[in-house]
Amino acid sequence: MDGAATMTEIRQTFRTPLRILVPKILKSRDDWKAKSDRRKVKLKSAQIKIRDVTLSRERWRQLAESAQEQVRSLQEQLQQSRAELAPMRLELEEAKKK
Repeated sequence: MDGAATMTEIRQTFRTPLRILVPKILKSRDDWKAKSDRRKVKLKSAQIKIRDVTLSRERWRQLAESAQEQVRSLQEQLQQSRAELAPMRLELEEAKKK
């Protein structure tokens, strides 16, 4: 029904009396709206959770990248220190031999 039917057309189409049919149609509409509202709330909740998880993941990724950069920097410093220390150790060993 497209909403343009007259009451006589409705009465001819449906065998069930309107006093019984109308409350059932209204209940069906209300149930559908309630189901739709529940789904909207669930969807909104999921969108918020996705947003929060995405932001958290990005924050942790940045922290991990920062930590990796710090580790690289410290490893380079260690290698430089070892390179500087190696000749000094040789000199010390030579001095001990004399």
